Amino acid sequence: MFFRLYKYNLIRYGRQKIMIFWNLIFPIILGSLFQIAFGNYIEEEIIFHQIPVACVEEEDADENFTALLKGLEEEEIITVQFVGEKEAEELLQEDKVEGIYRNGRKSSSSESGGEIVLVVSDQGMNQSILSTILEKYEQIKAALVNIGREHPEKIQAAAAQLEEECRYLREGSVLKEPVNIVLDYFYSLLAMNCLMGATAGLMSAMEFKANLTDLAARQVVTGTRRFGILLPNLVAKITIQFVYLVFSLCYLMFALNVPLGSQWGFILLTLFVGDILGIIFGFFIGVLGKMKYRVKESICVMMMLVSSFFSGLMVTGVMRVMETYVPIFNRINPASLIVKSLYSLNIYDTYERYFQCMGNMLLMILVLGAGAFALVRRERYASV
Repeated sequence: MFFRLYKYNLIRYGRQKIMIFWNLIFPIILGSLFQIAFGNYIEEEIIFHQIPVACVEEEDADENFTALLKGLEEEEIITVQFVGEKEAEELLQEDKVEGIYRNGRKSSSSESGGEIVLVVSDQGMNQSILSTILEKYEQIKAALVNIGREHPEKIQAAAAQLEEECRYLREGSVLKEPVNIVLDYFYSLLAMNCLMGATAGLMSAMEFKANLTDLAARQVVTGTRRFGILLPNLVAKITIQFVYLVFSLCYLMFALNVPLGSQWGFILLTLFVGDILGIIFGFFIGVLGKMKYRVKESICVMMMLVSSFFSGLMVTGVMRVMETYVPIFNRINPASLIVKSLYSLNIYDTYERYFQCMGNMLLMILVLGAGAFALVRRERYASV
């Protein structure tokens, strides 16, 4: 009985064109517009790529700087090509490298060698990083030279301290990925897509009210257990909505190349729980009170938009402002919980924040579900 009703509801809901548009096509269109607006910014300013650089070694080349460049290449920060002067300039002109290090170039004011010069043809983030590498190297080198000249007995201690600070900065980082505020829009888009299931949950509730629809009246008079009819209906809508969510996720990640994370299992689990939350939320609104369908539909849409706004769908950073001034709101806002769950998977090394958000969502599902089923159980009809 369950599987037969589940199959029929699955077919019926999957053929509803208005749901296909709003719950599947519309998020894809909105995601494409986000990518058009922010795609180049993400690629150029947010996602870090190894910086290609050329190095020209002359007679008085600093071997320590050469070793530094090789070490940075092993750390996947830069890629180095050791070439001649002419070839390096050609690579720079053809934009195959971001800059040229001339190692050992003689200074115009002095006959002594050992000077390191950076040559760039543009100004941007990569060029700033290359310039910072050179500046930090020269500062540390000058400090060690001064210590060696004035206090040679402390040179080893100073070098060990510098090495320890570098190790601390590498291992003590809280985040495993760089913060990307632009991805908030895509996380919020997925959260909104989850909450769009509220309209499907509302439909289930209205189809179950015998005083509002003919279909519900026929179901009531059949004598079949009410929950035996309701449960397959809800499960079918959860299934179809989850399929829409997976399709949207795959489109964002593989068609638009949006870096939403690599932990597929937890991402799908988050979307599945968010899907259930959206369906149950709409179902709760549907069984609450005796308002007409259009009124309840307006409430569902309004709540979905308000929740999505405060998760950062329209204006990035709104959720962080709420976290600062009204943190309790983010604990009960469904869209914020979904966004924080997805965001924590891509940022933090631990799962503490993720499980906190998931726990809050499951608690909301339990409360709304218990309230909705309690209201349904109390419904009685004198006649249909």
